[in-house]
Amino acid sequence: MRIGLLRCDEVGGDRAERFGGYLDLYANLLGLVDPGIDITDFDVTAGKLPSDPTEQDAWLISGARASAYDDDPWLADLLDLIVRLHEAGAPTVGICFGHQVLAQALGGTVEAADSGWGIGVHQAEVVGDHPWMNPGRGRFGITYSHKDQVTALPGNATLVASTGHCPIAAFTIGDHVLGIQGHPEFSPEFAAAVYEDRAEMYRTDVFEQAMQTLEHGTDSAYVAAWILAFMKSTDRLAA
Repeated sequence: MRIGLLRCDEVGGDRAERFGGYLDLYANLLGLVDPGIDITDFDVTAGKLPSDPTEQDAWLISGARASAYDDDPWLADLLDLIVRLHEAGAPTVGICFGHQVLAQALGGTVEAADSGWGIGVHQAEVVGDHPWMNPGRGRFGITYSHKDQVTALPGNATLVASTGHCPIAAFTIGDHVLGIQGHPEFSPEFAAAVYEDRAEMYRTDVFEQAMQTLEHGTDSAYVAAWILAFMKSTDRLAA
């Protein structure tokens, strides 16, 4: 399967040397399920965009330190691309900022969260039944690192999961758009490095609690399986 990574940022600090860049993180995540995945990197911030929604089998939008409502020229181009991908029915999955920018482009609302930074491993409760969530689970825990969140879904979207700190933790549009607020590509070790590097940005109690949640691991392997199953949806391929 060929996946186009629409990369909207790069790993900062010394974390790239320790853990690899975003391309490595996503390759490692999806490689847990399918080692044969072929990921092509598109540096969106440098104006590297696909010319055709069909040139890859599916698309993955990365996280970023930017906000979905910023006015950067590259972001305007990404929003336009998302609309084209949606209109073409191209399988598209957004992670964190990618989740937010999907909603922003397709009619939803993204705002700074009233509760402030959401960090640590949070348990998301699954809403409804979704055939691509196989093996099925009623809840799943992955790491989070965000101060913005989707506060209103696009009109044609379906809520998939919710956490206590983020009511819209995952959503779909049809059988081809999936947004996930958390970071399944972040291992607990990587997340700890991010939180420690940004500790001054968080309240002390929020930081300490987030670090404690990392001790229990994550369900990233399940989420990786769901992402690939969604991208390969037999219902869509048969349509």
